[in-house]
Amino acid sequence: MNRRTVLLAISAAVAHPLSSVVAHATENFDDPAARLVSVTAGGRTMTFSRNDLAALPQTRFETKAPWIATPAVFEGPSVAALLRAFAPEATFERAEIGALDDYMVAAEVPRLVADGAIFAIRQDGAFMPVAQKGPVLVIFPFDDRPELQDKSHFGLCIWQISQIRLS
Repeated sequence: MNRRTVLLAISAAVAHPLSSVVAHATENFDDPAARLVSVTAGGRTMTFSRNDLAALPQTRFETKAPWIATPAVFEGPSVAALLRAFAPEATFERAEIGALDDYMVAAEVPRLVADGAIFAIRQDGAFMPVAQKGPVLVIFPFDDRPELQDKSHFGLCIWQISQIRLS
């Protein structure tokens, strides 16, 4: 490694000390038992592994999207199922969903629930590796509900999810 590469790495770490690249540097994202997805609201945090998410009631549908050449079967807990597991008595209006690379989308929780969004952990029966949009992906039943096939819904399909902040 040359001096310039080392200096760039150090300056990136100093500039972004809390970035997910640094925070998750030692995690094995493809290990189903690794606790990778944190859900936070009102000072409370729970962290879920894919195994934890798989233990929740599952929703399964076949669909395609602009980034999927052929229809695939996606499976995972619905947004409502994950929220019940996190805080059974609470209601939430907004979710900020963040990815491993710090990309984030904001969504109205009632819209996610009404439109059938799931936190997909499996594609065609297998856990999704990070290299294929895992460990968790928000996706909608686009083929079952063609009215969802718009830029707004496609834009909510965030992958490599690592955090969910609720309010």
